[in-house]
Amino acid sequence: MRGDGSSNEERLRTGRRYRTDRTEGISDGVFAVSLTLLILDVRPPEGGVSQLVHGLVLIAPRLGTFALSFAIVAYYWLVHHLIFASLRGVKVALIWANMLFLFTIAVLPFSTAVLGRYALAPVALAIYGANLAACTSTLAGVWFVADHSHITEQPTVSQRRYIVRRFGVQLMVALLGIACAFLAPALALSIFVALPIVFALTYHRSPSHNPDHRDLARHWSRAGRGVSL
Repeated sequence: MRGDGSSNEERLRTGRRYRTDRTEGISDGVFAVSLTLLILDVRPPEGGVSQLVHGLVLIAPRLGTFALSFAIVAYYWLVHHLIFASLRGVKVALIWANMLFLFTIAVLPFSTAVLGRYALAPVALAIYGANLAACTSTLAGVWFVADHSHITEQPTVSQRRYIVRRFGVQLMVALLGIACAFLAPALALSIFVALPIVFALTYHRSPSHNPDHRDLARHWSRAGRGVSL
């Protein structure tokens, strides 16, 4: 058993390739801390029982942005998990790309707090949208580095187009929200609220219409099949 583990480690380090467990560990830690920090800006209302309803109304924007960001971070965690489930190891370039993505996730509690306090302020909406755009683009970078480093199960051409299209649409929606922030703040906020809903609906719907996309769903959900870590 010990010999198998040693040979497996040797194989993964061939060509500067390393095990995924430590990279996944720090990633899950950042996700967990970020999800927890989101609620810290939501404080219970102060005052007597007679003022409770009024107090809850006052903190409603912060509760709403907390729920929104929690759903978005959960989606990013899911995609990140599926990407790493198909890896046969990690290389230094992928580790740095992943760190850049984790940086954008760690900033989300801050941009969420700003949006919660200034819900319809154009600058607050732009900051939040820029954070989402950064999360999407850096996560796409993680997949791109993994794909071009040949350390992931290689998708077909149509599967690769599907992945690129999904990342592209998500980035364009975030940028559209930033543009609308200075023209129609309420519309920009609606776009950001719709983001996790669109993410969920398109993720479940698209693979069912195309055999290649069903293969892609299996490709991203094999949980490291063939990788003995």
